[in-house]
Amino acid sequence: MKNIAVVADIHLHDLHGGYGLNDGQGRAFAFRTFEDTVASTRVFNESYPALIATLDDIARRGLRDVVLLGDYSDDGQPAAVAALKEILSHYETRHDLRFFATFGNHDCFGPAAREQAKRLNLGEGRSRTLVTSDEGAAPPAIASPFMRGMSTAEAMKAMADCGLVRPKEVFHWETPFGDRTGLDERYPPGGDPTQPDASYLVEPQEGLWLLVLDANVFSKVEGGWQVEANAAWDHVLARRSYLPGWIEDVARRAARLGKTLLAFSHYPALPLALSGKGSEVAAIGTPEWLSRMPSLESGRRLAKAGLRWHFSGHMHVAGHVTLDGLTNIAVPSPVAYPGGYVIVQVENETVDIETVSMPDTPGFNVAFAAYAAETGTAGAPHPMLDATTYEGFLEAHLRQLVITRHLPKDWPELGDCLDAPHGSPSPVLTALEAYYLHRARGLTASATDELALLHSQKMAFGGNA
Repeated sequence: MKNIAVVADIHLHDLHGGYGLNDGQGRAFAFRTFEDTVASTRVFNESYPALIATLDDIARRGLRDVVLLGDYSDDGQPAAVAALKEILSHYETRHDLRFFATFGNHDCFGPAAREQAKRLNLGEGRSRTLVTSDEGAAPPAIASPFMRGMSTAEAMKAMADCGLVRPKEVFHWETPFGDRTGLDERYPPGGDPTQPDASYLVEPQEGLWLLVLDANVFSKVEGGWQVEANAAWDHVLARRSYLPGWIEDVARRAARLGKTLLAFSHYPALPLALSGKGSEVAAIGTPEWLSRMPSLESGRRLAKAGLRWHFSGHMHVAGHVTLDGLTNIAVPSPVAYPGGYVIVQVENETVDIETVSMPDTPGFNVAFAAYAAETGTAGAPHPMLDATTYEGFLEAHLRQLVITRHLPKDWPELGDCLDAPHGSPSPVLTALEAYYLHRARGLTASATDELALLHSQKMAFGGNA
């Protein structure tokens, strides 16, 4: 039996000061604010203990090979990537783990690095300092080069030993470009050297081929570079004409040689919720959700090229969907509800998928005291700070997002009908929470029922379905 672990969207934030903050006693800290945390689709400070808990669980199960599905860093900062590499090195040395990575939209920013800034504090929660990559920033802001978002070339160099160059002790490794295997040559002859493709094929266990696809493409927008993260695979297939041919060749060789082929990229290769059959099949979801999904045509092109299993992150949800023989497995993030990762077991021609719930996460409350101080609610904690488990914390975070983010974006017409008499729960809020909780867990049938209910509520209040 062959098996691997797949981990998506770690979004590692460096807790230990790589961004330039110091407490004056030789110890460095860098806590993200509670305000930023409740407004984000992921939690920040908890990423460090969550990654440790995930890798501990993987090592405990005796797994060796781990695929990182991109967004392994907070925002591509050298400090965050250095912290990640230190952790991965520990597990490589102590537990003999091997890591194979691809990039997400938070790891690199195209031909040029990205200037960015974050609000951080020393861990006590009361003071906030703007840490920026802008060297000309005036005090009290702190200028730090470790806050910059990496260019793609920088990210490739930083993660080279995570599969981007041929690892030791593998049975096979290649790129789409034949002999053009150098990090500065990862583009087709005549192509644009500023837009490399970091895709590769690796055989870490005999008979198991991992096709790790770089699905980041960038467009010039207002003098800068923007990753095409919405409907990403539509852009990949439009811009990289050589890629379907390489995928088809890899799939054909895998079949001929008796290899099990699994494909991976950061972005979904299929819409993650479908309804109907045959010619009536259609993607379903809220408008914002659907804007992030690829077209059915892109999924069918990948299926026609020979892909049967594809693993994606990006959406921070669990689940699976199948179209034309291609199954896309959505891998949950350790820093968003429901939390967890995926184990793949291959025996003979059978592929079994296990979605692992987030393991026990010691230290998940590392920032709770700072959060309480920041919000001034030490006597009456915010509902998120009542959590006694990491799973409970992530669920409370998602429930917060329903009101602060999902409702205004997806269901603005329902905002006036959240109040219920006598303090009883609002039926609309209950339906909203059920929909997003079901969707995050990949329970598409339940989520579809809740979506239909919400659409009926929307119509009842004069909205458009």
